[in-house]
Amino acid sequence: MPTTAVDHRHAAGRFHARSPVTGPQPQPVDPTVIRRVETPMQALAAVLTVTNAARLPLSTARPLPAHAAPSARPANCIPVPVSPSLPGVLHGVAGLLRSPVTELFSDTRTAWLRHEGVRCAPPLGTGMRALLQVGDALSTLAEAAMLGGRSVLGMQEAAVVLDMGADVLDHQPLDRSELTDAVMVLGGMHGLEPGAPAGPEAEEPVPAAAASRGSGESDTPPVAPRRPGMTIRQTTADLHHGRVQVRLEGAERDLSISEGRLQVLTDHGTVDVIFDTGDWQWKRAPATRPATSSVHRADSSIAVFDHLAGRVHQQAPIEHARLRLDLLGPDGILYYNDPAAQLAGNAVCVDGRYYAATLTDGLGLRIGALELVKRDGVYQLREEAPKPVRTLRCRRAPGDACAALPPEFSPELSRQLETHHGQALGEHQARRRGIVPDVGRPGWYMSRQGNRLRHYLRFNDRYFRVRLRQVDEHTQRISVYLPRGAGAGRLHRRNHPAHRIVDIRQAIPAQEHRFMTQAEFNVEYRGMPSLEAAQVYESAVAQNARLRLSQLQRAAIRSYLTWRRRSMDDFLQYGSLQPVFRDSEQAVARINRALARIPPHAGRVYTALALDAAQFAGLQEGQTLYSRTFLVASGDRGRAVHAAAAANSNSVRGATTLVTLAMRQHAHPTGLLSLQDEAQVMIGNNVLFKVIAKAPGELHLEELGATRQAMGTLGAQPLLAIPLRD
Repeated sequence: MPTTAVDHRHAAGRFHARSPVTGPQPQPVDPTVIRRVETPMQALAAVLTVTNAARLPLSTARPLPAHAAPSARPANCIPVPVSPSLPGVLHGVAGLLRSPVTELFSDTRTAWLRHEGVRCAPPLGTGMRALLQVGDALSTLAEAAMLGGRSVLGMQEAAVVLDMGADVLDHQPLDRSELTDAVMVLGGMHGLEPGAPAGPEAEEPVPAAAASRGSGESDTPPVAPRRPGMTIRQTTADLHHGRVQVRLEGAERDLSISEGRLQVLTDHGTVDVIFDTGDWQWKRAPATRPATSSVHRADSSIAVFDHLAGRVHQQAPIEHARLRLDLLGPDGILYYNDPAAQLAGNAVCVDGRYYAATLTDGLGLRIGALELVKRDGVYQLREEAPKPVRTLRCRRAPGDACAALPPEFSPELSRQLETHHGQALGEHQARRRGIVPDVGRPGWYMSRQGNRLRHYLRFNDRYFRVRLRQVDEHTQRISVYLPRGAGAGRLHRRNHPAHRIVDIRQAIPAQEHRFMTQAEFNVEYRGMPSLEAAQVYESAVAQNARLRLSQLQRAAIRSYLTWRRRSMDDFLQYGSLQPVFRDSEQAVARINRALARIPPHAGRVYTALALDAAQFAGLQEGQTLYSRTFLVASGDRGRAVHAAAAANSNSVRGATTLVTLAMRQHAHPTGLLSLQDEAQVMIGNNVLFKVIAKAPGELHLEELGATRQAMGTLGAQPLLAIPLRD
């Protein structure tokens, strides 16, 4: 008996949203729905859409004689096939791939009815169909967990192909909707229009005759039929000579990635854009997303600092390819396809150039020969653990030299722990809390009270509480805390609990048992230039999650640090306002409000300035100075030295001076905002300093206290200088 895919599903009692029992009613073609096509599969989908709407014949069945007519049977009766044919077997296999529970139940029920001699049976009830659909959903979840989502999708598509093949073998009319959906899926499109009914109520449209049946009209509203059309959700862009150009508002413009968004530089500035899949055009984004504490780099899809970006630029970029912009996610990874070179894979954007990238374990990336790992929201070079040299010798000849070494504490960590030594737990308190040595980790101690496990470090017969602190989704840190019982939990400084002392790390080689601060770990294993630079970076990381800056404030800081520094300095120093930058006053106010929200860093920072020769010659120790402009400094002294050396070689006017600043409350870390230097700080304008030392080519300044700062610039001398950039 001939059996089509629709009849087979109807006989099996399957009523799925993606496989309607009754074919959709064709509607007139909407010319605004069909857009341009780029592949043969998309062209075939467009042809199928037009033929479905125009009611053109699409069938492999032989024409029936004029006197042939289907046999009459009750409306609620479904014939039971006498014996399964080859098309029926194909439909059964397709049913097993699509909905195994329903197919097994229907096959068992059909075999039983055939054994009992039943030729016509009523369809399944609503409750039974619901139970079968629940079983199919559970089986699909199990398949997805074991095989993966791509395998489940492939099984669904294979079922559609088997159904169409069975219809062709049986010379039956092809199911237009399934054929169109299959071609659209293969072409990277979705056949279901946005807003079309997708629930079970869309499976059985109410016929017109049933609506007027009886004495009164039915209250059930007619279900809107499915409109013919296709929506291509892929957003692709061609990369030519390292540039991506899109058409926005009638002009070709360069597309860039900044702050995790797609942006275009127009005549009126940079604007956020989106790709409208309905009109197939690039348009302005409807609204600006609220600012978050995540870290982004301008013209880049991933966050890296300047020194690492320079090493990425040495790798081979992608010059010609097709990019999938719709796959750009929070991780900044794109997908590219190079038809000429027959290459495809992942890519990242750094400073407007695109590079092939390979995903590695542990949130890592491989760009050329560089191994990167994401820490604190920024991609950095992966540290390599030094190879142990004692393992093989101790394994062959164990002795006293191979015994477990006592834990060692670094000088910086020892200094900070000694400061709070009196508030830590003593031996008597440790015994009361049940603190015992951790056998698996030498140097660590632990206590278990109830269901809570606490970790401790012992330093000079005192025990300090250690917690594993989750900084963000990528980074976990170890922090040392004072016990709350000592009253430290009630101490607060600038709304921050004072019982957290310092972040620590253990040496990578397991045999050394060395403990150090996180800043010392960055210097020893992550290649940071100095301890002062690492301390500035740690201050930025510790406060980054609590930053509450608006998007305009972030943009003002980034614009000053990148391309508006000279114009704003001229405005602050001399009051000159360039016609192009008429909003300099508002930008300065936004920067000052932003710096007031960034917690300060206390320590030494360095900058390079071209001071006025006459002023530098007349400076004396104890003199008070202030800068009308913002100062950009760094914890890395090498950057300031490099900038001063470059200025000497370029014969810059003024006395090239390396300035050392001892800061207290006005050095605000901005490295995670600009991603230029991990140890970068920004100092507000009109901050008062005192000259504490002077040497040829060097100047040492110290920030004055809050009382003198409140008095303003009265009696202070303005600093006449030009900043030097490395």
